[in-house]
Amino acid sequence: MHITIVSGSTRQGRDSHRIALALDQALQEKRVKTSIIDLNEIDLPLFEERVHKHSDPPAHLQKIAEQLAETDGFIFLTPEYNGGITSSLKNFIDTFAKAPFEGKPIGVAACSAGAMGGMRAAMQLQQTILAIFAYPQPQMLLVGRMTNVFDPHGTLLDLDFAPKFNGFIDSFVKFAKRFDDSIF
Repeated sequence: MHITIVSGSTRQGRDSHRIALALDQALQEKRVKTSIIDLNEIDLPLFEERVHKHSDPPAHLQKIAEQLAETDGFIFLTPEYNGGITSSLKNFIDTFAKAPFEGKPIGVAACSAGAMGGMRAAMQLQQTILAIFAYPQPQMLLVGRMTNVFDPHGTLLDLDFAPKFNGFIDSFVKFAKRFDDSIF
């Protein structure tokens, strides 16, 4: 099984990427093949048309589309900006939708500097996942006061958060395995 984590912030000085690193490490410990698409590192133009509808899409976007098609499931990570998901994550989803996501499991991880952990962004993201014909995992990972929970390298700082984090990972792996075509 191959899971791609989409780190959805392009903000300068962002703190949310530390959660992507933690997710990546935790999934690898479960012997899950992972990759991270860091929206801060790819040159994603503002949405004009879906990649598969371009007559000559840029090579780097075509490569990402191929990576998405080969992925068995995803975790979308977004900080909450003004009560919603980041514009960069929405742009990413719109640029590549719907084919590479359709019928696949997607976990939702949201975070904020405040106590609520990005709940409104997480709920919005679950609705978006349904709109691209994918399956959102019902359990979400909500990380409030994220700089107190994970360090910049993705190491867990708040040991009281460990059961919530590990529970999300275990639940997502179990959920994603249900979509494994090789068992049918």
